Amino acid sequence: MEPEVACRLFARACSAAVAVDAAVPRPGLTSFQRPRRDLDPLAFAGLTGLAYEACLCSCLAAAAGELGAWPGCWLAAVEDMAAAWGNPGLGSLFLLTLQAAGLGYAEARGRRSLEAVMASTGLAVDAGGVEAAAAFYRGLQLASPSYLARISWSGLPEVDGRLSIMEVWEKRVTLRELLEKASLYDPVSRDAAGMMRLSLGMALPTLLEEECLGRGVRRATYLLAGLEGDLLVSRKSGRVTRELWLRAARGDPGAEEELWRLLAGAGPGSAADLVVNAVARLIYEYLSGLRPRPRLHCGFRSPP
Repeated sequence: MEPEVACRLFARACSAAVAVDAAVPRPGLTSFQRPRRDLDPLAFAGLTGLAYEACLCSCLAAAAGELGAWPGCWLAAVEDMAAAWGNPGLGSLFLLTLQAAGLGYAEARGRRSLEAVMASTGLAVDAGGVEAAAAFYRGLQLASPSYLARISWSGLPEVDGRLSIMEVWEKRVTLRELLEKASLYDPVSRDAAGMMRLSLGMALPTLLEEECLGRGVRRATYLLAGLEGDLLVSRKSGRVTRELWLRAARGDPGAEEELWRLLAGAGPGSAADLVVNAVARLIYEYLSGLRPRPRLHCGFRSPP
C-alpha cells in the first residue's frame, strides 16, 4: 500500500474512533446515550474532523521523513478544540497523532506490522525533542487539565507558570524526559513513553476478544482503569477500587451498576483515551482489508 493511501485510511480510522468513544456509554464518562451535565457529547462529535486532520498531517509528515513534526499537528488540533469546546480530547488526540506518525514512518519503509508501528512511535517521541516538550506544555495550558500540573512535582517546570515554556527551552527538557516523569501518574504519558504497550499491547487484544466493538470498548476501559489507575477518579471517588473495575471487566453486572452509582462527576478518562487509540488501529485494519468489519452493538445491556 502506498504511504499516502495508508495515511488517509488511518485518518479515517482516527475520526471513527473518537465517534465510537462518544457512542459507547461507560460509568463516569459522557456519551450520546448518557451525557454528563458538564460534558457536551457534541463536543466529542466535533473531534472527528480534528482527529482526521491531526492524524493525516502527522502520518504524511512522518512518511516524508519529518518524524518530529507530529506534535505540531497535535497542537494545531488542540488549539481548535480548546477554542470551541474546552478539553474533550486532549489525551486521545495526543495518542492518535503519535500513532499516526509511527504508522507513516513504518509504511514509508515497508514495515507494516503492528510491532513496527509501535517501535516507530518510540522513535517519534525521541525525534520530538525539546520543541515537542514545549508544544506539550502549550497544549496543557490551552486545555487546562489540572491533574497534569503534577509534572512539576518531578522537578519539571509548572504547567501553569507564566514562563514555563521558556523554562522548558532553557533546561532543554525533551518530550521523552517529560513523558517518562509524567508516566508515574498519567496512563496516557505512560503509553506514549512505552511504545503504546497499553493501548496497542493490552487494549487492542481485549477488543479483539469480543464479538462486538461496543462490548470490547467497555471491557477494555474497565480493565485499564483497574490495572493502570486514573488520578482524577481516585481523587474524586476513592470508593472505586481496583477490584471493582476488574470485576466489571470480567462481566459482573453488579460491579458495573456499582460503578454507575459511584461515578457521577468523573470517569476513567485516561483509560478511555487508551481505548480510543486501540479502536483506531482496529478500524484501520478493517479499512485496510486485514480484518472483517467490527460490529458496534451486540445486544449489551443499556446502562442502569
